[in-house]
Amino acid sequence: MDTKRIIVATHLLALLLFTVGITEVGYAVAATTHPDGVPRVAADAQRRRAPRRKAKRRMSKQVQTRYVPEGTWGGPHVRLQVREGGAEIEFDCAHGEIGAALTTDAEGRFDLPGTFAREGGPVHVGRERSGRPARYSGRIEGQTLTLTVRLTDTDQALDTFTLTHNSEGRLWKCR
Repeated sequence: MDTKRIIVATHLLALLLFTVGITEVGYAVAATTHPDGVPRVAADAQRRRAPRRKAKRRMSKQVQTRYVPEGTWGGPHVRLQVREGGAEIEFDCAHGEIGAALTTDAEGRFDLPGTFAREGGPVHVGRERSGRPARYSGRIEGQTLTLTVRLTDTDQALDTFTLTHNSEGRLWKCR
């Protein structure tokens, strides 16, 4: 009789485990069901097959950079010659140089390092241009560029100029 009881107990245990296994699978299916009743596996497959919309990329204003158009910019007492990778500036009694590409932010503002050198007396041909450290800042709006020159070693603002693209400007050179 012990053998008979063992066999019955084994069958009951197997039946119990089978029943519990089915209900656990049912709970697992219920737990992984999408709110619309479709099992999550099917919902995920549908979502993967659905055409994806490309998101519009929005860049922050600081990241968007633009270049000041190359060529001559001129105004009263100033001429700016923009080239790839920098610019040369000529004033009535001074000259300067910007050694970096003239880039602006999304609002057209710029602030770049450069040099500024006063002129006076005879200018020696072939002499290297040198000068004091300066900051050239301003804003470009269409064909108009506003330029402010500031000496960085003394934190002295020299002047603000208004320049127009494709204009030679008007200079009165010192002698």
